[in-house]
Amino acid sequence: MIVCKVCGTENPDGTQYCESCGVELTPEPVVIETPAPEPVVTEASAPQSTETQAAPEIPAEPAQPEALPSAPEAPTAPPPAPLFRPAKLVFKRFGALTNESIPLQGPRLVVGRFDASTGPVEIDLTGVPGAENISRRHAELFFEGVWKVRDLGSTNGVFIKRAGQEAYSPRLVEPAELKNGDEIAFGNVIVVFQEG
Repeated sequence: MIVCKVCGTENPDGTQYCESCGVELTPEPVVIETPAPEPVVTEASAPQSTETQAAPEIPAEPAQPEALPSAPEAPTAPPPAPLFRPAKLVFKRFGALTNESIPLQGPRLVVGRFDASTGPVEIDLTGVPGAENISRRHAELFFEGVWKVRDLGSTNGVFIKRAGQEAYSPRLVEPAELKNGDEIAFGNVIVVFQEG
C-alpha cells in the first residue's frame, strides 16, 4: 500500500496518483539495514612485543626568561594646588585705606549680614558703615588657583575697580578674578583686595 502524504489515503501498490486527492504518489524507498562487519585481527596487525621503544632524545633548549612587559611610566602629577593663598580685604572709606581689615581664612567665604532666618556668614558686615545696603548672602570669595568673587544675587550688586583704573566695572554677572590692589564694592561698602 502507498499512503498519500497529503491526505493520508491508502492507495494500492503501483498507483501513480492518489485516488482521493489526485496528488502524484512516490513509493517510499525501502531501507535495509545490514550489520557492520566485525574487525578481523591477523598476526600482522597484532602487536609483536610489549616493549616500547624510547623515542630519541632531543636536547632541550635552555629556557629563556620571559620578558615582562615594561610598566608604563606613571605621569608625574603636578604638585597639589594650595587650598588657598593668604589674602585680606582692607576697608576703604572716604577715598583712603583704613587700619581695618578682614583676613581671608578659607577657600570659600560668603560675604553678607547675619540673619536669624538664614544663619551666619563667614564675612559678616553687620555694623560696618553702609551695611544696610548689604544683602544677607551678598557675594562669595573663593580660591580656585586664584582668588575670585561672585555675586550671589544681591540687591545692590558687586562691582570691581581694577588697580590703576578710574571707574568701577558694570555689576558682576559672572565670577571675576581678583588681583592685588583691586577694589571691590559690595553695594557701597568698599574694600581693597590684598594678597600676601
